[in-house]
Amino acid sequence: MSVLDFVNLGSTLSVGTIRTNLVSDGAEATYLKFSSTSLEVYAASQKGMTVNADGGILHGAWSAEATITTSDRRLKRNIEPLYRTLATRARDRWTDPAASTSPTLPTASDRQKDQPIAWLLRELRPVSFQLKRGPEAKYLKFGFIAQELESVFPNLVRTVGEDETKAVASQDLIAVLTLALQNVQKELDDYKTELRVQRERMERLERVVFATQQV
Repeated sequence: MSVLDFVNLGSTLSVGTIRTNLVSDGAEATYLKFSSTSLEVYAASQKGMTVNADGGILHGAWSAEATITTSDRRLKRNIEPLYRTLATRARDRWTDPAASTSPTLPTASDRQKDQPIAWLLRELRPVSFQLKRGPEAKYLKFGFIAQELESVFPNLVRTVGEDETKAVASQDLIAVLTLALQNVQKELDDYKTELRVQRERMERLERVVFATQQV
């Protein structure tokens, strides 16, 4: 440990600036580890947090009474309707055979009839899994494989940490799934409207046929 500023000794110890690589509880099980680019927090010899210039990583399972994600319009640029973005992504994928993980590409007629949301839902592969280590390893979990999701929609995946671990941007995925649900609801409403119109038409025809039989 290096003292870079002043030290006052008396009933209390005052230190201006300290340079050190490790601050420990003495048993070396709970400690802070410093480097030139990051700060790591360990508890019971398990890494709990990594802080760096880009933000940081929370390791293990964390709980909170509430979580808030910044979403102010003033912080954003290039705002576009998500449906338009997905349509562009779907078109690019159809015209690039190397980008598809499906056994076959859609035919020309399929491309005309298909909708970008339907395409995305078909490409997503939800899975169940268990983590190899950590406090959550004892639970059966549900989600996606980041590498598979990246091949479908790269914007939903981030590469984090020195080992380049793939991570899913959950907030972005929620927006995509919300749009998919809205699209399904719209199709359902259209089907209901079409069914109502067909039912009314059948009722009118039945009345005409009945009136003809009475003559």
